[in-house]
Amino acid sequence: MRGPILLHFFVTYRCNARCSFCDIWQHSDDGENSSQLPLYQAKNIVTDAKRLGVKFVDLTGGEPLLYPQLVALLEHAKNMSLYTSVTTNCILYPEYAERLKGLVDFLHLSVDSDHPEEHDRIRGVKSFHRFRESLEIARELGERPDLLFTVNGDNIQALEGLSRLAYREKLVLIVSPEFSYFGNNGFKPTHLQYLRDYGKRPYVYTNHAFLTLIQRGGNLPSRPRCRAMTSTVAVSPQGELLLPCFHHQVKKVEINGDLYEAYHSEEVKEFRQKEGSLPFCEGCTINCYFDPSFVYGFDRYFLQSLASKAKYVYDKFIRPY
Repeated sequence: MRGPILLHFFVTYRCNARCSFCDIWQHSDDGENSSQLPLYQAKNIVTDAKRLGVKFVDLTGGEPLLYPQLVALLEHAKNMSLYTSVTTNCILYPEYAERLKGLVDFLHLSVDSDHPEEHDRIRGVKSFHRFRESLEIARELGERPDLLFTVNGDNIQALEGLSRLAYREKLVLIVSPEFSYFGNNGFKPTHLQYLRDYGKRPYVYTNHAFLTLIQRGGNLPSRPRCRAMTSTVAVSPQGELLLPCFHHQVKKVEINGDLYEAYHSEEVKEFRQKEGSLPFCEGCTINCYFDPSFVYGFDRYFLQSLASKAKYVYDKFIRPY
């Protein structure tokens, strides 16, 4: 069986924003959730992920820039010849930008609207000015960050302005539909065609396979398309394997210094055999797991995802700018 391609490493649950579509910040100070791994243990996890066959290391949170050892961990991942990604709400990026230069292959600057008031309302903190400042600093340093837009029924009209911004800056706008989580409204399927049309524009990325999945009602446990555990290794700030995924933590398996051994344990193997077919998998549309899942299997989703990824690569690395 092909090994996982992605390490989804939650280096911290702490966050300095209060986004309406996320509840991690609500639990970041709860007992064990406030703890974080020392650098040597975090490095061991990245090293073992490489042994598993992982190619991409996503250091996430919470707000990953709140993890004190982020720069050192990124340096370790780069020394392991791994591709790195970091998504930031931009509040701290101006202070970290120089130290992060050249260490993040896929730097994502989160933005929720082209209107400052709307962006700040969704983020729960005044931060649009930090997004603009971060964008300017990143460009001065020679970085080409992606703009990450979490779209829902309330802010979808901002897609027009943000797509124009992406075109002016010659940066990719990643459009990520909000999924239903902790009782929030999620994304309205009636807007699917709108996103498909915008996804054809230069510098706008939408994964058409994921839009098809939403249109068809999400994951079907009888014919699961989710490969959350096959494609992705999800690790908590406390050094635990999260089974089957971060959003449905049925089981936490202590890594105990050896991620490679933990991933190949019988307990993890049993969960991997049930991926996408557990009761809560019905209708699931959590993009962060389906996006890598589409690589595993040859079907309509694979082909649509491949075409979308090819457009992303062209816009980011080939299209003249």
